[in-house]
Amino acid sequence: MTHALVGFISLVAVFGGALLGLIVRHRLPRGHLSAETQSAVTVSVGVIGTLSALVLGLMITAANHSFSARSDEVRELSVQLVRIDRNLRRYGSEADNARRSLHAWAKAKTQQLFPEKGQAQPSSQATVIMLERVQDEILDLAPKNERQIYLRTLCLTLTSNIIQARWSLETQTGHNIPAPFLVLLIFWLAIVFASFGLFAPPNSTTIVVLLLCSLAVSGGIYLIEELDNPASGLIQISADPIRKAVSEVGALTE
Repeated sequence: MTHALVGFISLVAVFGGALLGLIVRHRLPRGHLSAETQSAVTVSVGVIGTLSALVLGLMITAANHSFSARSDEVRELSVQLVRIDRNLRRYGSEADNARRSLHAWAKAKTQQLFPEKGQAQPSSQATVIMLERVQDEILDLAPKNERQIYLRTLCLTLTSNIIQARWSLETQTGHNIPAPFLVLLIFWLAIVFASFGLFAPPNSTTIVVLLLCSLAVSGGIYLIEELDNPASGLIQISADPIRKAVSEVGALTE
């Protein structure tokens, strides 16, 4: 389900609840719309409104944690990439093949994480194979002195760190906000807006205000969904760290 669809469903449910309240208002006996009834409904809806605020807070926290974790993993990949390349450069010309393979993997990984229009997106399996090829080429190096032994060991450790960071990034894809929370929140908000329509005067001003409020609420849900899955859409993880790393590695391999 796309984020735009979730936002649209939220808008239909919430504003539909408000319209339902306006319609039901005309069908209820006058005694059912007394001040005592309005007071009871207001108190009951206040409880639902409080629960909705709590659920919204949980959703924002989960989405923000997901966004921050993925941003950190991208930065970690970028840092480890530059460190490996610089250490391979220090190793000597024997590591040139490994450096070229590393640069090829970095470009493919960047395209996978941040695809550009008109370009094929490499699969996750393809980038894993490329990264393992880099590690194999480092393993094939034959150190001739203590300095090269140290650099080779360090590069192997760093490639292992990249594999771990890459796996963490892969496992964090998808939605972290449970669907039942989202459905329940939309249902609660529909009830709240239905209560607004039930006691609101049936005029164009009321309808416009309820529509604008419904747009605001559904827009907030849409942005929370965007924040929870920042691989695409309006809210995205910054690609600058890994692109700068690829640019630096490319400059070093020339």
